[in-house]
Amino acid sequence: MKINRLAFVFLIIGFVGVNQLFAQADQDQDTLMWSGRKYGVVTERYVPSVVMVYYQRTSAEPPFQSWSKNNTRGHIAEYEIINNSIYLNKIEAKRFRTRGSNLWSASGIDTIVKPEYFDIMSLDTNQSDVEGAVLADWFSGVLELRLVPKDKKEQKSDEAKGTRYLNIVDGRIVDNVFLSDEILANYKAGKAKLGHSQAVMYHRNNRFKEFYLRCAMDREEVTYNGHKGLFQKEANGLTLVMEFFGNDPTKCETNWLGRVREDSGAPFGSWVLRDDSLFLSEITTHNDSGKHGQGMSDYLADSIVDGVGYCHRRFTADHCFFADWLNGEYVIHYGNWQTNSFGVADYVVYKTQKIRVKDGVVKSSQFSPSSFEDDEKELSATEFKICNENQIWSVDDKQLAEVVGNYKSPKKNPAYKGDKTVLRNWFLNQPITDERAKDRLFRVRIGFMVNCDGKAGRWQLISKNKGELFEFANMVLETVKTMPQNWIPATDRKGNAVDCWQILEFTISNGILTNANYK
Repeated sequence: MKINRLAFVFLIIGFVGVNQLFAQADQDQDTLMWSGRKYGVVTERYVPSVVMVYYQRTSAEPPFQSWSKNNTRGHIAEYEIINNSIYLNKIEAKRFRTRGSNLWSASGIDTIVKPEYFDIMSLDTNQSDVEGAVLADWFSGVLELRLVPKDKKEQKSDEAKGTRYLNIVDGRIVDNVFLSDEILANYKAGKAKLGHSQAVMYHRNNRFKEFYLRCAMDREEVTYNGHKGLFQKEANGLTLVMEFFGNDPTKCETNWLGRVREDSGAPFGSWVLRDDSLFLSEITTHNDSGKHGQGMSDYLADSIVDGVGYCHRRFTADHCFFADWLNGEYVIHYGNWQTNSFGVADYVVYKTQKIRVKDGVVKSSQFSPSSFEDDEKELSATEFKICNENQIWSVDDKQLAEVVGNYKSPKKNPAYKGDKTVLRNWFLNQPITDERAKDRLFRVRIGFMVNCDGKAGRWQLISKNKGELFEFANMVLETVKTMPQNWIPATDRKGNAVDCWQILEFTISNGILTNANYK
């Protein structure tokens, strides 16, 4: 399976089942009531709504389903600021999952319900609720608010001519700054400076967006028995490192939300799956700090499970850190990045592994299509072997002899079952797809061995192609390796099947492999 770098982001989001997580530029806005005024909550691509952060923090699966191009999140929420805290009042949804099945509202009429309908509740059960509303203490970050004027008077007010920023920690407002459109435009044009509080809030908001942008665009890596893969949690759009901090950016020791710097973002980890346990081997931010265990103490505190400090049992000899905070379902996509003919990077996935983790220990694992151990067994069973290393034969060909050595010729050369027409027709349907091969005419000769069982292997490019023609010749070689194994082995003068070198030669015209022939 190939995924180009642009499409990969959206496919990964689809894999984890959170395509409603990220708001589009034209996303229907949530609303917020504050001091008798109604505000629209500005949405940004990749930045989740307050409600969706609840599902990130709890690792629960969001029940909403997209209902239009203007509402890919599948819901619109109504909030209210009470006693300097943000409360969730109502949720509007047209389509969502229930415990038993999908539910559509009758005749397409919106369904507006209380948060309790979706089992949404405050994380702190001891907080005092406002009747019918839920304290959104799971949310930490920056909200951009634009006034929704109720009349012409409000439309002409200063509040309607700018953006109000709320810095929220654990559902409570810790900072509140208004920035007019005029001042911001002049600042971006280099004609004015922002006040200290304005600058801090403006850059804090940019880092808030940058955090989620990196979560969406980048992937963490894991290494398992020498195989590298992309690592993620199926029910979460954040990095696995963030799970140590309860998926709360403000709890991260990098303190990215409180700094004026803009080069920080979500911390990303490199992982090792070893002896059924997960280890963190490296942490990086946008400025590449904390690599290979160095500085990990700036990110990670004592063990969550047993309180053992990271300087003792938790670090391994190679500076890996036992990840006992990881719990849930995770997926690993094994593959590699390749550049296609259009110059776009493709991530080619050849194997997927789903694992269930409890306190950093893998409790169950399922591979698709098969495990690496099964692959090795199959490879061993199908590995090309010759029958007698001390008695090798070869068809009579000077160029072949220069590459593989001089051997006696058999009485009968290896031949393809049926006739050469069958072989030629197969190769005619396997063209070179590289655009550079168009309007090119050249020859390719490939040496290989047919063993006494009629199996082919030990492929060798024996024609002396140069430059682009050498690249094309190797493309032909890769195609030849996939041809059907329908060879009749060579025989000696006593009629015994023997191991024998053979050649295949082609004329390539406009990328088509024509005149396939052998001796």
